[in-house]
Amino acid sequence: MEATPARTGLIGNRLALAGAVLYLLEWVAIIASTPPGPFAPGTSASKVMREYADNADKAVFAAAWFAIVLVGRVLYIAGVKASLRNSARDGGLLDLALGAMAISVVIEVISYGIAAAAAQLADSGAEQGVVLALDRAAYWVNLMIWGPIGVAVLACAVAMLRSRLFATWLTWVGIVAGIAGLAACLLFGATTTSDEPSGAGEALMGLTALPMWVWMIGTGVVLWRRTSSQDNAN
Repeated sequence: MEATPARTGLIGNRLALAGAVLYLLEWVAIIASTPPGPFAPGTSASKVMREYADNADKAVFAAAWFAIVLVGRVLYIAGVKASLRNSARDGGLLDLALGAMAISVVIEVISYGIAAAAAQLADSGAEQGVVLALDRAAYWVNLMIWGPIGVAVLACAVAMLRSRLFATWLTWVGIVAGIAGLAACLLFGATTTSDEPSGAGEALMGLTALPMWVWMIGTGVVLWRRTSSQDNAN
């Protein structure tokens, strides 16, 4: 994870790695509580109702947990922006990345909040149609996070590349993830003749998520190590 020789202008910090780790703590809720929903189109109504009613507490916990840990994505972008204070020419790109990532977090938190509401209603014996409508809304709202995520990751990675202060391979991992996120969102948006989401779009979600995690952790480690070297120099 060594950067290019031009790295002397890079300002180390621990924010980026802290943000990446905080964001990945979403897996605590995913693995520990296995929250229900949102369910993909085609899931039987009986299964949706049963899963929500039987696991309403898990859905509510997950929604609350995500509302906290997903802010890590914003913290990560803030850390990268802070590291490039000496490279002012791409400040606009970094501002865009920060705003777009914040939007993605808001959308995702809302989607799981809607799913939690569906679960509570199912648990209290609400009409099936109401629960299914909320579940479908949560599902499609959740898919739309990939648009602002793609914008945020692409803008931030391009700013990193143009700064020439990070290893080129690392910035290109982010660029690929950002482009895949934008393509996934556009493919989901092009689904006009069926309730089923685009299969290609779902594949691109994976092509966005895994490289994005690598990019975030890798960048965070670089900036953490840079902080340590600066502390030792002082």
